[in-house]
Amino acid sequence: MSDNAAQKIKEKLDLVEFLRGYLELKPAGSNFKANCPFHKEKTASFMVSPERQIWHCFGCNEGGDIFQFLMKYENLEFYEALKVLAEKAGVDLGRVSPSEQKQFGVLYDINNAASVYFKESIIKAPAVLEYLAGRKLSKESIDTFDIGFAPNDFEGLVMYLVNKGFDIADAARAGLVHKTQKGKYIDRFRGRIMFPLESNFGKVVGFTGRILPQFDTGDVAKYMNSPETPIFSKSRLLYGLSRAKEGIREKKFALLVEGQMDVIMSHQDGVNNVIGTSGTALTDEQLSILRRYSDKLVLNFDNDEAGKMAMERSIDLAYAKDFEVEVLDFSAISEADGLKDPADIVASKPGILKNFISRSMPAMEYYFLRHPVSGDIGDKKQNVRVILRKISNIKSAIESGHWLKELSFRSNIRETDLISEMRMTISSQAPKRESFEKEDNSKKEVKKSRKEMIAERLLALYFASDFAKEEIKKIKEYLPSEQLRIYNAIVSTDPSQDEDTRQKIAELSLKSGLEDESGSGSDNKEENIEREIKDLSKNLEIECLIEKRDALSALIKSNKLSEEEKFEKSLENLEIIKKIEGVKKQK
Repeated sequence: MSDNAAQKIKEKLDLVEFLRGYLELKPAGSNFKANCPFHKEKTASFMVSPERQIWHCFGCNEGGDIFQFLMKYENLEFYEALKVLAEKAGVDLGRVSPSEQKQFGVLYDINNAASVYFKESIIKAPAVLEYLAGRKLSKESIDTFDIGFAPNDFEGLVMYLVNKGFDIADAARAGLVHKTQKGKYIDRFRGRIMFPLESNFGKVVGFTGRILPQFDTGDVAKYMNSPETPIFSKSRLLYGLSRAKEGIREKKFALLVEGQMDVIMSHQDGVNNVIGTSGTALTDEQLSILRRYSDKLVLNFDNDEAGKMAMERSIDLAYAKDFEVEVLDFSAISEADGLKDPADIVASKPGILKNFISRSMPAMEYYFLRHPVSGDIGDKKQNVRVILRKISNIKSAIESGHWLKELSFRSNIRETDLISEMRMTISSQAPKRESFEKEDNSKKEVKKSRKEMIAERLLALYFASDFAKEEIKKIKEYLPSEQLRIYNAIVSTDPSQDEDTRQKIAELSLKSGLEDESGSGSDNKEENIEREIKDLSKNLEIECLIEKRDALSALIKSNKLSEEEKFEKSLENLEIIKKIEGVKKQK
């Protein structure tokens, strides 16, 4: 849908009233605040602006409008969130003009049309069907999962979509074709077996293409995914979920594998609660989506070192999200027969998965096997520390306590000693754990000086009181350059401000109520704000004077001045010191 349709919805829905259905909002000046639903916190840092209809958390730095909140909270794609909010707002999306509907709806239509093209093409490609038969894939599985083929042709899909009446620019937005430097559109996927990627509701949103061996020259990627589009985000999609969700609910757990072939062969083996990460790392978003169906996860990854590392990372992530985690370990079978992934194992031993799945073990048992806590002291110490890190990552105190006792028993080390070692181990690797959770360099802030922090708080209070507006006007000469620029933008009526400036002003407006205590009476609140503004103004002036004093002191100590000049600067410095003392005494 277009921005116009989304805007109609936002005009009809009040963000504050909408959020009351999810959060306990408390007044904070002209804004509202709540404990953030996206990270753990004791002090509320989630702010909502009724005036601007936006929210921002100053703890995890997430923010946005009503759409961003619903998408993040409910793990929805934009198009899904749009439909939910349109129904709530009473906006009939069917009456939106065709040109508006085209913005998103056409992407689903194009991907569906491409899926039909790929399925028609595989029928005409006996080499592809022969290859899939060699991988023990049945015709029924090929049909069920809509597996297709992209011919090794530069314009096959381009011409098909154009003849179907689609705009080639929309096909490019869908990630199916791309424009060359000469301005010509060509197929993105060529000579590849095509696996449609479906949303949770079963709509095709993208593709994974596996190069057919006869076209593998060694200089192309074995697997290629559709690029990120308005309807496809690979960090949110679990392959096969739309087909597996009923099986997951019925069996009360999900079996997670890596690739598409692993998923399809597992279903072919009679196990219908299998989903895949499509060869990418498991994400928080995928786990949040999965929790709608079950909080138990069984992992079965490739039996090579890369697969084992991916398994460990997935276990740790799932434990941190409070999943019950188990592992289906095929290593003995894999190593005996030289097989690496679940698809090959299932293909060589039909029926094995259905029979073997009852033998899954708790993930911590898998860790004990992978990192044995017996042997010489060097290996023992190293492996005990690994296990302790894994235990510390478990969200449930009951579960972590159980495995700590188990580690004590298996290693013959007292629990008290293990707890001391755990504290030391966690402390020494804290920076690594922080980056494991989520690293987003775009959200890292440059450390601000005390003067800049004082100035930012003053600007935030600008939105909380008329007294602040008058006071800041008096002392604006003391504002650092960046804060002065923002202040000028706030008081300006110029509508052509850049997006970064508008965003900064919006955040300051929300921040104005961050430390407001709604329990106080309105008179006390105003008095508190005035007192804080006076203190901040005084401290800002002092910081500026200290900067001048320090700069003069450095100049006096340098060899750049004559004795006479040094004497004059010393007198000037004394005046600044007196002024600092005078400002400090002001009430």
